[in-house]
Amino acid sequence: MTAEHDRFAACAATVMTAHGPFTPRHAVFEGPAAHGVGLGLLSVWIGGPADEVSLRALDHDTASRILRAMVWAPLGAGRLPPGPDLALFAYAVEAGTMQALMDLQAELGVETSGAPDAATLAAAWRRDPARLSRCIATAHAGWREERGLSVKPHRMATQRQPQRIAALAAC
Repeated sequence: MTAEHDRFAACAATVMTAHGPFTPRHAVFEGPAAHGVGLGLLSVWIGGPADEVSLRALDHDTASRILRAMVWAPLGAGRLPPGPDLALFAYAVEAGTMQALMDLQAELGVETSGAPDAATLAAAWRRDPARLSRCIATAHAGWREERGLSVKPHRMATQRQPQRIAALAAC
């Protein structure tokens, strides 16, 4: 196994455990979800409308493949330093890759393209991984708070938008 595969496996296990198995009403996904996969993501994966029955049947391995192909890879998380990879992946599972990447890019001071381009990756590698992870977690917590979702205890306290972006600059 490659180091990138091992990192994905560890990050996926963390995120999937945090979201838990099937639930008929997941607050983040505004409906049924399983292992961090909601109806929307599963519908894209299967190429048509998914339903609650499909989510109930979603096993851990299939959910992992979905998250790897549809979140981890487009996010470019495997090319980020350890720490920021998990923080950004956890954020993107909930908010989408575009939102997570654009907040990362705003934090890094690079063009907000929403793509894991060379400038974004180089800027991420120039930052202290622990500090960058905290900044990503701050953005994630702010995103959750803006939607009236609980801010997980391990997340840093954040301000509401537009102060959230100003808070990121302080990281």
